[in-house]
Amino acid sequence: MDFPAAERATINPQWFAVFCDPEPTPIGAPLRNRLLSRGLRALLKPGFRHCYAMRRMHTARGWLVFNPHSACADILELPGEDFAAHVAAEARAGRCAVVAVETRRPKAWVPRVAATCAVAVAHLLGAPSRPWTTPYALYRHLKQEEPMGSVFSPPKADTAAADAAAKQAKADADALAAKNDARLRALRAGNQGRSLLAYSGTGEAGVKTTLGAG
Repeated sequence: MDFPAAERATINPQWFAVFCDPEPTPIGAPLRNRLLSRGLRALLKPGFRHCYAMRRMHTARGWLVFNPHSACADILELPGEDFAAHVAAEARAGRCAVVAVETRRPKAWVPRVAATCAVAVAHLLGAPSRPWTTPYALYRHLKQEEPMGSVFSPPKADTAAADAAAKQAKADADALAAKNDARLRALRAGNQGRSLLAYSGTGEAGVKTTLGAG
């Protein structure tokens, strides 16, 4: 059998690791599949329950997708840019996160053991992993280690209300500190033999102190 000539492949090509939630389990799926899906949704971080990898094809215009499942791994050739455009749109909408990764070849043997999607993608990229590595843990590692960082990531949460609450809490704390400082000065003055009918600056009029009196 003769294979057609092809362009020289890149030794360590750039991949894009994609983190998302898997498709819902179809009606009528085997019980073990439904139980696995339910368990993953309960244990894993929303938006990071599945991961796969994609890169541009060398010999044609399109994308190569490596999508590991619990039972097998799909390797898909998708022509054109439609799929990549869809992934980019999903990422901008906050429904997935994408990290550009320069693959590497570890010098030492890396035991993978578990055949999960996160471990399979880590193996493809030459990234470290453990049997219990989750997609979110792999995402955090890649985002921190890769010089390109995160290409797309979920939108930042609106922290305006939290920032306002923190600012108000700081103002309240400063006011309480000033009040306590005024009270301390008043107590010190009482220790020096002065009788005060109020703590100056505290608003507690009529509070008498006899500290320092014979």
